[in-house]
Amino acid sequence: MSSRPHVFNIPSGYSFLEQLATKLLSDPSLSGLFDAKTRLQDYTILLPTRRAVRNLQNLLLQKSGTDALLMPEIRPLGDVNPEEMIFAEAEAGLTGLTGLLPAEVTPHAPSLLPAMSGIERDISLMTLVQAWLETSGRAGGLASTSKLTAELTALLDSLQIEEVDISKLASLVPDEFSHNWQQTLEFLQILTTAWPLHKQEIGRCDPSERRGLLLDRLTTLWNNHPPSGPVLAAGSTGSIPATSRLLQCIAQLEKGAVVLSGLDTQLPPEGWAQLKNEHAHPQSGLFHLCEAMDLQRSDIQTFPGLQMKSSTDIQCARATFVNQALWPTSLTGRWIELLTNDKPSQNLFENMQIYEASDTRSEAGVIALALREALETPEKTAMLITPDRQLARRVTILLRKWGVEINDTAGQPLSRTSVGVFAGLVLQAVATDFSPANLLALLKHPFCRVGQNAKSHRQLVSRLELYALRGFRPKGDSVKGNNSYAHNTNGLDHIMARLKHAESEKKHIQQQSQQNTNDETLIGEVITFADKLRQIFKPLTDVPYEATLNNVGQALLEVMESLSRDDANISILWDSPDQEVSEHLEAFMSVMVEFIKAEDFTAPQSEWSVLLDYWLYQTSIRPRVNAHPRLSIMGLLEARLVDADLVILGSLNEGTWPALPETGAWLSRPMRESLDMVAPERRIGQSAHDFVQAFSAPEVLLTRAEKISGTPQLPSRWLSRLKALHAGLYEDICPWPDAERLSTLWTTVDTPPPPKAEKRPEPKPPADVRPDRLSVTQIATLQIDPYAIYAKHILKLKPLDPLEADVTAAIRGSFIHKVLEKFTLKYPDDLPDNVASAVRETALELADETAEGQAVLLYWWPRFSAVADWIADFEIERRPKITRIFTEITGSMTVDIANKPFTLTAKADRIELTDSGHVNILDYKTGEPPSKTDIEKMRAPQMPLEAAIAIAGGFEGISKNARIKELAHIQVHGGYPAGKIRIEENPDQLAETALSGVKKLLEYYADENTAYIPELHPDRVNFRDYAHLARVQEWMSEEDS
Repeated sequence: MSSRPHVFNIPSGYSFLEQLATKLLSDPSLSGLFDAKTRLQDYTILLPTRRAVRNLQNLLLQKSGTDALLMPEIRPLGDVNPEEMIFAEAEAGLTGLTGLLPAEVTPHAPSLLPAMSGIERDISLMTLVQAWLETSGRAGGLASTSKLTAELTALLDSLQIEEVDISKLASLVPDEFSHNWQQTLEFLQILTTAWPLHKQEIGRCDPSERRGLLLDRLTTLWNNHPPSGPVLAAGSTGSIPATSRLLQCIAQLEKGAVVLSGLDTQLPPEGWAQLKNEHAHPQSGLFHLCEAMDLQRSDIQTFPGLQMKSSTDIQCARATFVNQALWPTSLTGRWIELLTNDKPSQNLFENMQIYEASDTRSEAGVIALALREALETPEKTAMLITPDRQLARRVTILLRKWGVEINDTAGQPLSRTSVGVFAGLVLQAVATDFSPANLLALLKHPFCRVGQNAKSHRQLVSRLELYALRGFRPKGDSVKGNNSYAHNTNGLDHIMARLKHAESEKKHIQQQSQQNTNDETLIGEVITFADKLRQIFKPLTDVPYEATLNNVGQALLEVMESLSRDDANISILWDSPDQEVSEHLEAFMSVMVEFIKAEDFTAPQSEWSVLLDYWLYQTSIRPRVNAHPRLSIMGLLEARLVDADLVILGSLNEGTWPALPETGAWLSRPMRESLDMVAPERRIGQSAHDFVQAFSAPEVLLTRAEKISGTPQLPSRWLSRLKALHAGLYEDICPWPDAERLSTLWTTVDTPPPPKAEKRPEPKPPADVRPDRLSVTQIATLQIDPYAIYAKHILKLKPLDPLEADVTAAIRGSFIHKVLEKFTLKYPDDLPDNVASAVRETALELADETAEGQAVLLYWWPRFSAVADWIADFEIERRPKITRIFTEITGSMTVDIANKPFTLTAKADRIELTDSGHVNILDYKTGEPPSKTDIEKMRAPQMPLEAAIAIAGGFEGISKNARIKELAHIQVHGGYPAGKIRIEENPDQLAETALSGVKKLLEYYADENTAYIPELHPDRVNFRDYAHLARVQEWMSEEDS
């Protein structure tokens, strides 16, 4: 062992790995620290991250100037190979773990057992949490259980990493201290009692626990039997106790050395001493490492052979500036002394820019521009460092828009890959009882083929969508309770029922499919396809609602494989030639192995997809993209010791960078202190050190968004300190480096060209294709939105029903019409004894026939019941004067338009013949009827035109030239009162005026020079089924609307 620890420092402002590589290549003895015969390949070098390992390897090869180089052993600090350890211990004459770990180091450490995987541990802990919640009567959904498990896992990791005896939790607070804490303590018995027993039972340990034990085992080995070659630990702050002990061991080795990164040797001594409690300071981690190694700051030397830069060097000047800006608060009063002691360089902010964007979008835009601009300089490298994943995704998308792929080291969650999405869609389809939206999302996934080639599969899915998935879908109970429509045993059964119904009504099929082909053949193919789907899903639908993950996992894999088989019976998922898909599938199967191992964990069907997504999301996948080699996006940990010519520090807002200090869900600050745990601010200190190191890059861009999703944000404390120091001392020497050029450039790029004024469509079809038949309701449409008539009757386009449609006013109105029609047909002459009850019974009978009716009554029953009472009074009052009632009767009349016959059609809700020989025409409305003014001014011509058709003898059973006594709107809405009658005045005059006006209207549109203009009266358009086709939003101005 060395009498003096070998600890060195590479200050901020220097490329850490480059200095390390240069010295190791030029002088492996490190200026006589090691034997002069030391060779590069003799070294063992330990670095904080795998990326730092790769970068050092690349630098060594690059700087060597050769194509081949005998490399030292370079590995991450936390990676200890237990197999190598066994041989090393045997060589040293040490065997077994017993006796190697001093009691004072890890007094409660178990034997070195295999570590559980993350998912295996999650499932085990979730099982214990679920059992505790059920026992305590607090059982909830698995979403809340998984959240509790995640928080419990975080606490467990913290306790194990900081080597806190978990059993101390039981005696942390006196019994009388807090009732709430006692309840928490009962829950934490999962960690103090149940978890150790579980690990002992299965013979496993926690990953962080095992990693700490391996590091301590290596420390003990090297203390007892130092390695023959030199060992260099570089760039670590020793924030983990086991790592700190290893660094202390390496520093004491005869052939060992520790190299620190960014130790501030210029911080005044009194400031250095305060760092014991200044956990958020960037030097705090290094202070505690020195304290653990029993070192004074003065004991740490500059790295051998480091070529010191001038104090006027931009990087060094900037490093000095940021370190001074972040002095402990008690020293900021001494900032004024800096003007006399250290004259700041006028080029302090050269190659540095700061951009405070108005929002995240603008921040991402400027960052993307800066990265893209860097590529214009040959060999220039650039990277974005940010903990904000949303910002990283925005930058990636913007660069992709410009044809540049960037390497995002965070990767993407497995749940967002094509394989993960496919698995999630399968479980979601089952969990939602094959709701149309979820089923279609699955069937349209690229991996889904159902035994078809790609083209045939798309055609069958489209037909299935048209025939059975669009329109109203029943949800929940009916007003009468369970029934065949609202309670299918399987949503696929309901789909099959709709297909069979469609098969029996070819007219309905033709209307939905808009095809003139052999519909019976088409529907037969779709029924076969749906039946195959039902068979494929049987492994999952046969699994009980409450099932073990073992059963669910096996069934899921079987269904995924069957769904992905094509017409050649080859699984395009399992046998995919795409290397990226294969890698994703391999990662997915590793998750599913753990899923299937969970033989004791049960979950309800509704939670299967939640659990799978929870674990898939935790598995990160690096996408295979042809990323540009000179650009990258990194998180804070990945960016440590990584250099670039341009470094962009993004999302410099409080709460993002740095993150807010959190004590966790279980322990308060006093509790953490009593357990000798580190302060939550320690993480801020580590982030601050990352910030300082990155700030000292050759070229720097700092960015933040002043608002995120409309919420104002506070700037990062470090940015505020920089501004404060600059404003107080340096403002007259060097201006604040606003990124004005990049901001202006982004504004130019982001500002779209002035919108081009589009013309309103004016289709003018030939006269011979213009409609010669319209209903009276469509006459109103022709008045206000002629383009809708053009699209429907000339282009023959009909709007598709929405997916999973709810009960609309139209559905409710249609059902009420059917109830009143059926009631009238049942009782055409004499009314029953209890009219209101008979109306209700009629409604319930219809509800049994249609799912729509059940849904209407389920939510509208109280109002309908009131309507039934009102209808009873209405019928009792009117029936004595009525000789005959026609309900839902169709009629028509022919008029001469441009020397051609034109047919007007109508369907009257109710026509009555009175005992005086007059005719009453009634129209039911569940909504607001048209106003008297609209009817008189022919803006609502439906009822007057029905009267005109009646007068012309166009309704069967109504004699020509009949006298119209009443033209009435019957409003039944269930309010107070539940209904009302409004009778229009002068019905004969209204009919004559309406017919005359309609003839003029039809004459106008019979002219082929007349255009069918969209939305002539936008304020009166109620249904905009063709607005997208007419591109209304492109040409309609505010004045038009």
